[in-house]
Amino acid sequence: MNHFSLFFTQRIARVIGTSWLIHTRVVSPKISMLSKKIFLLIFVLGSLAGCGAGHVGSHDSIGKHQSAIIVVPGYYGTRLVRNSDEHLVWISASEALFGDQPLTLPVQGLGLTQAIDLRPDGILDHVPVIPYLYEVDVYGALIDELRSKTHGDATVIPFTYDWRRDLLDSVKQLDARVQQIRKDGIRDITLVAHSLGGLIVSYYLRYGTQEIASAVETWEGVAQVSTVVMAGVPFLGVMNSLRNMNYGVTVKLNTSLLTAEAYSSFPSSYYTLPLFETDRLMTPNLDVRNNVIRNPESWKQSGWGLLNNTQNVSPHIIARRTEYTTLWLHRSKRFLALLRAPLERAAPRQVQLFYISAKGSPTLAKGIWLDHYGQGPDSLYFDNVDPERFQVTIDPAILYDDGDETVTVRSAWLPAAYRDAFQTTVQEYEVSHTELVTHPQVLDDIVLFLNAP
Repeated sequence: MNHFSLFFTQRIARVIGTSWLIHTRVVSPKISMLSKKIFLLIFVLGSLAGCGAGHVGSHDSIGKHQSAIIVVPGYYGTRLVRNSDEHLVWISASEALFGDQPLTLPVQGLGLTQAIDLRPDGILDHVPVIPYLYEVDVYGALIDELRSKTHGDATVIPFTYDWRRDLLDSVKQLDARVQQIRKDGIRDITLVAHSLGGLIVSYYLRYGTQEIASAVETWEGVAQVSTVVMAGVPFLGVMNSLRNMNYGVTVKLNTSLLTAEAYSSFPSSYYTLPLFETDRLMTPNLDVRNNVIRNPESWKQSGWGLLNNTQNVSPHIIARRTEYTTLWLHRSKRFLALLRAPLERAAPRQVQLFYISAKGSPTLAKGIWLDHYGQGPDSLYFDNVDPERFQVTIDPAILYDDGDETVTVRSAWLPAAYRDAFQTTVQEYEVSHTELVTHPQVLDDIVLFLNAP
């Protein structure tokens, strides 16, 4: 991925130009007002030019191709348009600058403000920053590389799904796409998945489309595909999710798209909360408290997520929000536990798996829990909060573990069942989470793997 010379542009790019979890910190106040004005002008020009995100459709023509490669993007990786008028909401330069519509899901009974009915409309290949001059690559390079350099006559099919919703919905949509391809006569199918997309693919391979509560290991998905590539999958979640469900993501020019309420309305956010050994918060004295994040009582007592700012909310809606939060905490935990369950039976066919992850970058892995019951986000301290406001005196480095800036090395570790069930090749790089699908060396290695006999 190309790096911007100015920090401000870099931070914006990380919000709108990556997969599921590029959750940014608050932009440094040291940036000059001149820089802000320059980039404000850039985005104004972009919006006036009417440039939106790059668009790669989800239905490439199969024609006479003998094989297919399905690209499954991560969180943030699909365009979202308004159902009523096809207006692009996620993401365009104009929305990044002027947009005031949060991406909140329209869930009945929760009393959510400004919820919106959106639908996916193609994978994000790139996002223009300076119209016709500079754009942020998202999945464009990956798709282009697969189309131009993979061995044989393969069609590349970007898989489009609403990354805000229940992952099992996306699993079922993926299965429907695979079945349609097989009906078209193609049997050689490859899945290439990044980040959240890797969770979808991992479940599909092992459990097919079974309901999460009753799923048993069948390796149904394996029977449908020949080769799998997965990159930077958060098998143990990420601390960014808890932070963003309480603080949202603030881009200097837009605080509306990704509010805390919006994040907390997304079922997918619960699937990415820390799990098992990464479910840990610290006290101001740095004592570790385990199994707090996945406990619904913590959310009720401290007022996290949708249970924040409920002073003027009716008891009925509070009860409904509590039920909603508890449901997704339990359902997502079961989903992730299934991925990490010990291997029980051999896969029905031999599948090649290339799993890649990254290290070498400080990655948020911990938060400070202040036990301020009923105080919402004020009970949590992360790297985006002013230490003086919380009177926290710690070395900020203690909040980080090694990783790719989004997913820690520990969370990205491929579960043993997948290592044992497949012919597995594992490769680790020193790149960012974004660069796992944009860096030239990584792309070359993916193509080399797919072209191998």
